[in-house]
Amino acid sequence: MAIKQRLGKKKAAAGRVSSSDEAASSAMPPSDEKALTGRTPDGTAFAVPKTSDMLQSLFNPFTPKTTFDLFTLLILSTHLLVFVAFPLAAKRRILVAAFAFWRLCYNGGLGWILNWQSSRHGLVALFKRNGWLDASRGGNMYVWLKAELEAKMGADYSFEKVPLEFNVWLLYRQLVDLILLNDFMAYFFLCACYIGSANDSETWQTVLRVVGGLILLAFNLWVKVDAHRVVKDYAWYWGDFFFLVEQSLTFDGVFEMAPHPMYSIGYAGYYGGSLITGSYTIFYASLAAHMLQFLFLSFVENPHIEKTYERAPLAIQVLQKSRSRKVSLDSEGSPVATALTVDAQRSIRERPASLWHPELIFFKNLDLFRASDILTVLLLAYSVGVPLLFLYLTGYTSTLLVYSSLQCLWWILFRTLVLGVLLRKQSADQFITRWFIKHGGNSEEAFSSWRAVYNSATIMIYGSFALVAVAGYHWGDADYSDLVLFHTLGLLLIAFHVWSSRSVYDTLGDFGWFYGDFFARSPAVVSLAPADIKLYYTGIYRYLNNPEKVIGQAAFYGLALISRSWTVFALALFFQCGTFLFGAYVETPHMEKVYGTQIHRDSGIVRTVKKAVNKGIGQPVFTDDKPVPAASGSDDAGSGSIAELLTMRPVKEILQDTRGLLSTTTARLAERALPSELSKLDHLDSYSIKLQPGAAGKASKASRNEYYLGEPIRIAWTAPRSHSRRDWVGIYPVTANFSSQITTASSRGRYVYIHPDENLLAEKVPGDSVFTGHVRSTIRPAKRNAPTVEVLQGEAVFSSAALPFRVGAYEMRLHHGGTHAVIAQSKPFEITVCESSEITSVFELQVPPATNGDIPPLAENIDELSLALMTIVNKTLAVTDSRPEPKDGDVVVRTEIVEPLVSVLDPFAVDRVLDERQAKRLGYAIKEYFGVEFSPDVLIHAAKHEATVQDVARRIVEARRALSEYSSLNFKV
Repeated sequence: MAIKQRLGKKKAAAGRVSSSDEAASSAMPPSDEKALTGRTPDGTAFAVPKTSDMLQSLFNPFTPKTTFDLFTLLILSTHLLVFVAFPLAAKRRILVAAFAFWRLCYNGGLGWILNWQSSRHGLVALFKRNGWLDASRGGNMYVWLKAELEAKMGADYSFEKVPLEFNVWLLYRQLVDLILLNDFMAYFFLCACYIGSANDSETWQTVLRVVGGLILLAFNLWVKVDAHRVVKDYAWYWGDFFFLVEQSLTFDGVFEMAPHPMYSIGYAGYYGGSLITGSYTIFYASLAAHMLQFLFLSFVENPHIEKTYERAPLAIQVLQKSRSRKVSLDSEGSPVATALTVDAQRSIRERPASLWHPELIFFKNLDLFRASDILTVLLLAYSVGVPLLFLYLTGYTSTLLVYSSLQCLWWILFRTLVLGVLLRKQSADQFITRWFIKHGGNSEEAFSSWRAVYNSATIMIYGSFALVAVAGYHWGDADYSDLVLFHTLGLLLIAFHVWSSRSVYDTLGDFGWFYGDFFARSPAVVSLAPADIKLYYTGIYRYLNNPEKVIGQAAFYGLALISRSWTVFALALFFQCGTFLFGAYVETPHMEKVYGTQIHRDSGIVRTVKKAVNKGIGQPVFTDDKPVPAASGSDDAGSGSIAELLTMRPVKEILQDTRGLLSTTTARLAERALPSELSKLDHLDSYSIKLQPGAAGKASKASRNEYYLGEPIRIAWTAPRSHSRRDWVGIYPVTANFSSQITTASSRGRYVYIHPDENLLAEKVPGDSVFTGHVRSTIRPAKRNAPTVEVLQGEAVFSSAALPFRVGAYEMRLHHGGTHAVIAQSKPFEITVCESSEITSVFELQVPPATNGDIPPLAENIDELSLALMTIVNKTLAVTDSRPEPKDGDVVVRTEIVEPLVSVLDPFAVDRVLDERQAKRLGYAIKEYFGVEFSPDVLIHAAKHEATVQDVARRIVEARRALSEYSSLNFKV
């Protein structure tokens, strides 16, 4: 929808694009180009040396070759050998296997390395830990790697002067060149094996196929070259996973045509090869490789882009806010918690229900206990399910096709014509809002009702199209290869439609998706409205001004291909024409009236094509984009049989017993190796871990160890001075491990190194729980009448993500040297909760007096509950701030638990974002402490709309009051 582009969310992603996938065109900037300044994660600045051209260094016979180059050329030559020496059938099988291997090395191997480097600085830490690039520790490895890198670099490069991160990146480039060049070579020779395998009946078909393939190959080459022109070598080889550079990039050209062009349209050559060969084998191999590339983008590139350029991880945000807060407190003093004023309580009470109960968006947020949702489901079942039952019972396909086509036509007209007229009148004189005000409603109700009607119409269009496709599905005696091809293309169009719709929604949010600016432009009128409504051409709107008009019917054309039905195709075309008219007569006039000169006439794709034509012809054929002037004024019984079988209790018990047997067997086998492993340790009885009392232990009169849910757990440890610096402590449920000598259960990230060295600390990222305090050395006898032992003593702290977040009994285990061999255990301890009224006292918080004013009395002191809730949110989202410091030839860590909130007026989520894991933890804590259960989706939605601690506290009070009405009654039948 063109109207939706004006509500795009502004993202600070400048300076970042997708890295390359094929190191095939590494043209370097001119020699007189100003050197870039790089900056490592620890803040070290350096001049970035120019890197060499990969194709030049590999294939120019006059360029000296390194060991890496010779090895790459040797592996490349094996593909040529296979192509020349083996018979056709054999080389096809070998090259398919080779292409699959190199593609998995790329997407799986390189993807894993990059993800490791992004999350833990893993690759750099590996080199630092082993000292391969350290002159004092590297030995022959250091000499060899230094010679290899210096041979490939220019005069501006000094191995000793650049930071470790840059040298590791240079080595990583060698691995990238090896994998990607072999991936390309395997695919090239594989295509060569299938040339001439197509069965074209006419010569013109062959000509069209080959010409189309060559055009796609030429387009692919242009995409690669233009992308490299923009991003240079740095982003081409994923440089920002290792260090950042201070530069300003203009993302024009191919980056205005498609999102992540290197991973989307940058693979057009795959389909060009498929057309030239005319082979289904090549097509499906290309499709599988392309899908793997999108997985690489989703799980490696996008998370790194988000945390580097868009939204920093929670730990970094909390630490930054804490440090800026300390600066302000130095001059202003400590903050004082204040009671809620009457105005504040009234504002909380007036929050709309949509803040907590998000409305249905397609089937997202479906709640079958909400009237509008169940009515939509019943309407869909009646309109689609009943006809399908009729088809199943009678087999009257032609009758169903006529009925479903007429129904689909009606919903298209309703969606485009009826709703279009209403929305046009709403834009002209607020017709819908006036109607609701006239009959006792308000703008909030008007917008809510509009959302429900619009969403129901959208659901019915999808359901109606699906029904027509089922009724019109016919293939008869069609060729099997054509059937598979058409189904594949149809499913791809449906997947593309899903992606584009999600991209539109992610850019616009709830308000923009439902044309919110037809109803309001301020949160004071409609609560979902953003504070600043402007046109931001971000996300998918960077490339298309109106995605729905252009690609919004892709799924329906996909259904037409799958069903091979001209009826479905005609309805899809009719719907697209209706969408064009909807945009021309409803959206565009409203945009011109409201936004005026902010509107872009040309989309990113159109601008790129115009620039390419102007450049190719040598004169301006197309003029620059000019702004638009402002306007004046029921289920299948057999479908779930397997799922039902797997969820039967006997099967679950069998799986649990099998898992337990495997765990027990693993433990017993591991125990046999323990004597030889632990026999190498000196003074085994000098290892110990001891729990330090927490708030729960101090409040409880019992002798057992207790900690409140979310409370940091501190331990004291002892170990001989000769202990391994990789010794670590993990937390486990007391019933998780069969053996007391070997740990077989996963710690799930709940572990701490008790005394790591600098190499281990290299993998530390903000928020990690590590050992804390000073390491002290003492002399004590290990046993009576035994020689003295020099023992180290220290502390460690478990907080935030390293804590178990479930009520229950746990234990800690100290493991030797990075293994799972247990050398000490703590006493069992319990994670528990206290009454909500006790939270402020057990955590020693000062509660201001209640000031409810003229508001009716609540079931409890809202001020005290807000402060208690803030404490629980802080415990849930707390971050460990640790700063390693050298001392006496060792490294000690100063640790502080940083909590994100300082006032009940603060939003309860950092930067309006809760991820699913944080929402589940917070929801569980609220349930355990306050007895009210919120689903994670509710908390995520409320966080997105800046709900404060007060808002959540008010919701808890109201929920507890509602639930307590009948709790004391004893109903009898």
